[in-house]
Amino acid sequence: GYPVVRKPMRQWVLKITEYAERLLNDLDDLDWPESLKDMQRNWIGKSIGAEIDFQIKDHDSKLRVFTTRPDTIFGATYMVIAPEHRLVNEITTDDQKDAVATYRAEVELKSDLERQELTKEKTGVFTGAYAINPANGKEVPIWIADYVLVSYGTGAIMAVPGQDERDWEFAEKYDLEIVRTVQPEEGFEGKAYTGNGPAINSDFLNGLKIKEAKQKIIRFLEEKGAGKKAVNYKLRDWLFSRQRYWGEPFPIIHVDGEAKAISKDELPLELPEVEKYEPTGNGEPPLANATEWVKTTDPETGKEAIRETNTMPQWA
Repeated sequence: GYPVVRKPMRQWVLKITEYAERLLNDLDDLDWPESLKDMQRNWIGKSIGAEIDFQIKDHDSKLRVFTTRPDTIFGATYMVIAPEHRLVNEITTDDQKDAVATYRAEVELKSDLERQELTKEKTGVFTGAYAINPANGKEVPIWIADYVLVSYGTGAIMAVPGQDERDWEFAEKYDLEIVRTVQPEEGFEGKAYTGNGPAINSDFLNGLKIKEAKQKIIRFLEEKGAGKKAVNYKLRDWLFSRQRYWGEPFPIIHVDGEAKAISKDELPLELPEVEKYEPTGNGEPPLANATEWVKTTDPETGKEAIRETNTMPQWA
């Protein structure tokens, strides 16, 4: 069949993430089956951890990650960022640009589900750049890999192969350093250890239990200005725009590059009659072809304006 290519697009969303905590708390007030409420809690997906900033060597930029296991930071031997991450172009070295560009083109052909399959072989490319681990000052290589999504968390992870199975597979494939930071139980013969145990190979955290180690490293990072306690949610903002004709037009005009709402007097804004409402083929919504409707004037300033050509999903 015809190849499907993913391209970034500006979209309208409902900022439902602003209400994540309230949605979570108010589940307790609903007379619903507990199993259904658990499904909703998992969908919202609250995680408590830390945001940590890694300074990128020879750059002014920092790479921010969210992790539920800040106590394992001494085992962060490399970093992975999503291929779409905003810093990829900035930090990729000249000798790695071709390899990175080729890999990013391959990733554009994959869906998020394909990228997240646990059974698939891990792939990635070194950017040529390094970050500084704020806990021990060590330089760690920065890779791009498709199993990290730009839409989740910060679009970047500190990889701790000693304590994470995916990171272990990646490190093993590309011969990256592996450092255990949690003492495995006696008799453990596996690879990545994801169980409980005292901290090891972790300087001032050594011997602490996981909960205590988390608290201590967060205090350390906050004092150093390199991190802080944080909460993350799996819940995403609700994509509310569509690139099709059938739908409620957004009551928005664009003036001098700025979006503004039309006045109440102009409501309801109705769709124009068009001869063709099929997709344009270039990613533009069909309404973009209705030039007489699209081009308008801002009644407040008298300036030329362009109507929003995306539509709402028919339940606005």
